[in-house]
Amino acid sequence: MARTTQQSPPDQEMLSRLFMVRHGESTCNSVHRIAGQRDAPLTFLGRIQAEQVARRHQDQHFDRIFVSPLTRAFETAGIIFDDAGDAAVEWTVDARLMERDFGSYTLESKSILQRRHGIAEYERAMNADSPTQQGGESFEKFAGRVRAFYMEELLPALRRGETVCVVSHKYVVELICRFILARPPEESYDLRLPNSQMLQGDRIGSYVKNENETMNMVYDWIVVNHPVVFCAGLAAGLLGNWAGLHVTTPPLVLLALLVIASVITMCRIELERAREFVTDWGTLASVAVRYLALPLALALALRWWDAGPSSTAVTAAIFLATPSSVVAMTVSRCLGGMIMPTFAQVLLSSLAAAVSFSAVLALTLRQGVGEAVAISAAASTGVVAAAFVLVGRLRRRAPIRTAKFGERYGYVAVLILTAFIVLVTLKLDLSGFTAYAPTAVGIAVGLRLVAAVCKRRGHVQSLDDYTAMTYPNVFVVVIIAALTDNTHLEQVAIWTLLPMFLLSFADSYYARFLVVAPDDARWPVVLGLKDRSVPAVSGDQPQAPAGQNPAEVPAPARS
Repeated sequence: MARTTQQSPPDQEMLSRLFMVRHGESTCNSVHRIAGQRDAPLTFLGRIQAEQVARRHQDQHFDRIFVSPLTRAFETAGIIFDDAGDAAVEWTVDARLMERDFGSYTLESKSILQRRHGIAEYERAMNADSPTQQGGESFEKFAGRVRAFYMEELLPALRRGETVCVVSHKYVVELICRFILARPPEESYDLRLPNSQMLQGDRIGSYVKNENETMNMVYDWIVVNHPVVFCAGLAAGLLGNWAGLHVTTPPLVLLALLVIASVITMCRIELERAREFVTDWGTLASVAVRYLALPLALALALRWWDAGPSSTAVTAAIFLATPSSVVAMTVSRCLGGMIMPTFAQVLLSSLAAAVSFSAVLALTLRQGVGEAVAISAAASTGVVAAAFVLVGRLRRRAPIRTAKFGERYGYVAVLILTAFIVLVTLKLDLSGFTAYAPTAVGIAVGLRLVAAVCKRRGHVQSLDDYTAMTYPNVFVVVIIAALTDNTHLEQVAIWTLLPMFLLSFADSYYARFLVVAPDDARWPVVLGLKDRSVPAVSGDQPQAPAGQNPAEVPAPARS
């Protein structure tokens, strides 16, 4: 490591000429996996995030650009400053600005690590050293090279009166912020800097003040431990019900809660790749079998047998045809899935519901069929399609803010769904335990068995297949039953929430056998990782003009 000299901290005037940018959304960001020094490219959203930064700062002159050689940072800088069209700006590709090598954490799901080691230990591993992380780069070495860059390159440039932009990575930017604020290592924590947001040096203090270490960890805990939160909602609803607090919530209010939760969840999903997953033959085949063939065959058999509308078999047919719930996307994220395949199943099953769910209702119900079909189309297909279109537009018009909102407020979606659970549980008929509970347990267990059979074996999307098929949109069934005065179906649906979320603990265990290991050879293909070397970490760095690939820059000799 190059020798550093002690220099006085920058003043506010110097800091006003410092700008720092975390790279745009990468393919690893989109599936909530840790990239580290793996060379992940930008997603579509990542590119338009960089374009937005270019538009916002097109009148800002920069004298020097420091950029990490990893593709996601280099592409971000290229988009920002090529669009700005400032030919006088001087570029320096500095390998000391690469993200930390996280060793055994690399390409692991953040949620899996948080569940496995706890939120606090995960944060310690990412911001310091932890025995849970093997191999990779020690925090001392990582901090040393970033400090060397800060002392030898960044501060001198600012003292020369230059306006500087650093385009790098999350933990590199956070380290530089720590150096500027003279924070001790034990005070470091996640600043949650969103992708592509340009942070000006003299605003770092106010930005940090808006972050709360304890609350950030609580928010993460809510998302990762959603089964506990959902079950707490069930317990609260049951206690309130038992105490005589019987509340009937209007179905449209319940529907509004689902819409809000859907929008929040979708804000952080790479919707721009929806076509790729929706047209995947494996996904189409599993949806055709699970949401069309099986429920229609069962409904026709029941119609031929003339089964009663309140029979267990008819109820099972309705739940088998029920499309996947938006809850499945949150569960996929928490269990370490890819999320987008789950969304594809949610969208396709909602579209299939226009046929199968409506047909099953028509074949099994004796009254209110037309109303039930209209409600099912509006509450399942309509909600998902409307949320998809709305969020898609938001991600294009405000790509940085929308992604930031989805990332920061994922816990709100969990709390909204929990509120839904509490409200419908308050309407539960506790005296009907013997009449409804066995059917509810049978439905929750049966759907998991169907999902286990219909999922693709050994596929990178196996966990998403299972998750999507396991969590039916019980909320829609509750709304349909309430609006059509089908008390039996409504009570079964509400009772089904109990075993469905209690079994989510079993899903967390089963997911370990479905999730693809981080060292699986398929990940580089799925995530588009570039298999090339980057310049060695050194004090003497090469320069590259805007638009030139860092792979073409010769690596410097080690000092």
